[in-house]
Amino acid sequence: MNTKTSAPFHPVESEPEVEPEGQESYIVTEGKKRGATRDVREAAAFDRFYTVLRVHPGDAILTDNWHTNEVLSHARNNFEGVTFAMRTLEAWGAMIENDHRAYYTAGGRIWVMDLEPSEGKKPRLPGTGPAAKK
Repeated sequence: MNTKTSAPFHPVESEPEVEPEGQESYIVTEGKKRGATRDVREAAAFDRFYTVLRVHPGDAILTDNWHTNEVLSHARNNFEGVTFAMRTLEAWGAMIENDHRAYYTAGGRIWVMDLEPSEGKKPRLPGTGPAAKK
């Protein structure tokens, strides 16, 4: 049994509020890495948008099998022709190299995304996506 008595609690006078310096990190709310904390880069201080023009294997030599074909088809159907915010692509695991190239890992392979900077969110480009393949 604890017989010691503690001193009465005296709140410390609050210090003056300091202006925050800016956002240091954010919680990912969508994509594969949901719930993870990411550092905010200088470039992400404002929304940047990219349209994915094409998803392809780059210089890789692909094995022609069901798995590879399904993963490539899935990546093309879900990315090609769509405009995304930079943060969304990064939340889904894409590594943006520059304004015209990103790398995305899916199905154990690295896929290359050809990008085009965009002013904002736009409708899907005609002739892309699942409807274009039918």
